[in-house]
Amino acid sequence: MKKKFRVRKSIIGAILLAITLWAYTTLNNEYVTFVKVPLKVIMPNNRAIENPIPQNLDIEVKGKGWDIFNLLFFNTSKEISLDLSKQRIEKNDIEVGRQQILKSVHYIGNLETIDALPDNVEIRTGISGEYFVEVEPNVKVVPKQGFTLVEGPNVEPERIRIKGNNKIVSNIKTWKTEYTVVNDVANKFRTKVQLQDTLNSIVAKSRQSVFVFGKLEQIAERTFRDVPYTLINGKAESYDIMPRRFDVSVRGGITAVSQVERSDIELILDANEVYNTKTSTVLIKTRVKGQVKINSPSRMYVYVFRKSNEKNMLEFAGK
Repeated sequence: MKKKFRVRKSIIGAILLAITLWAYTTLNNEYVTFVKVPLKVIMPNNRAIENPIPQNLDIEVKGKGWDIFNLLFFNTSKEISLDLSKQRIEKNDIEVGRQQILKSVHYIGNLETIDALPDNVEIRTGISGEYFVEVEPNVKVVPKQGFTLVEGPNVEPERIRIKGNNKIVSNIKTWKTEYTVVNDVANKFRTKVQLQDTLNSIVAKSRQSVFVFGKLEQIAERTFRDVPYTLINGKAESYDIMPRRFDVSVRGGITAVSQVERSDIELILDANEVYNTKTSTVLIKTRVKGQVKINSPSRMYVYVFRKSNEKNMLEFAGK
């Protein structure tokens, strides 16, 4: 058994040695390949890009396998930096050619740049503008069972500075965050959220992320008995309307519910809907002050009867 084990170890060792020698020999050879390299354009302070430009260009490089392997899998600093900041730009349209692109490739080690795809970049420019815009949280908060959101979601900071082509940035009023779901939260929360990056090559932002925060409380309910409604747009004297009062339940965070008074609840019946009903029922409109909601407002309706000329007789309205 020990002899067999030694034989297996020898075979595995030989295979590993062969693979190592093959890899070393192969990676010492010279190769030509294309590599995606991030593109960055530096503009003068008074000019800004108007059209979308590629985020990456395909650069053909030549060199040893080791250097190409490192560039493909480990090099995070490689870039094409087109520095136009010192150029005097008199035309709105600029075309950057192949030679300028290749000269602008940086941090690729000992590799030689041969070609670029595409071999030119068209840049449309205009006057630069700088503005402050409100941040709009694109956040869904999923409370823990038994809790409800009472404040927020709010953002910090509330505004960011954007800079870019004045034709574009002057029309931007708000900037959204990336869509984010905050799950299973209770009490308070605060989380970092990235800002949307849809105009990355055109608009520069003063920051890439903001904080989103809010407050939750335990859900509470409170019922107010025999709340009357107010009749508007007429008196509906030729109609009998029932019921005249309702039990109203409000629901929300425990603090907001505790602050609701009977006078904060308003029930409204429109006489025009009484006159025009086809079903002999009319839905009561509801309002309540504060950060609470009325439970089941769709069940709050009255029955409407038209008074008959005959003594002690009623007719269903709408017939």
